[in-house]
Amino acid sequence: MADGVRVETDGLNKFSNQVQNDTSATLDAGYSRASVDLSQGVTFGAANASGGVHAAKQRYVDALIAHTNNVHAYMDAARILADAAAKVAAAVQETDGRAGKRADEVRGLMAQAVTDARKRQAEIDGRPYGGNRAV
Repeated sequence: MADGVRVETDGLNKFSNQVQNDTSATLDAGYSRASVDLSQGVTFGAANASGGVHAAKQRYVDALIAHTNNVHAYMDAARILADAAAKVAAAVQETDGRAGKRADEVRGLMAQAVTDARKRQAEIDGRPYGGNRAV
């Protein structure tokens, strides 16, 4: 088969695998250990009736919710990016194979065209065509 176009896809595959592994093994696991359960509310300052403490508790809850949403969005984006890199690598590899096959087809068509031209010239010259001839 012809050389075609060769694009190195190992780097894309390595990147995809590394991002998937980092997201699953490191970020997911670390986030699970660090997450805070707010289903019972914020417990600090429960005995303090101060409006400032209650305002701080609400800001704390808001910040934790925003942080949680950001971490989830980051992990989703990382997975999407890794998946896209894997798909691009697969598509490029497939394209490389098709390009090589197509180059072989073009070479064959060109070789046939040369053969046909030589046959036609032999007919015009009134001589038999014997295929490849010595130069």
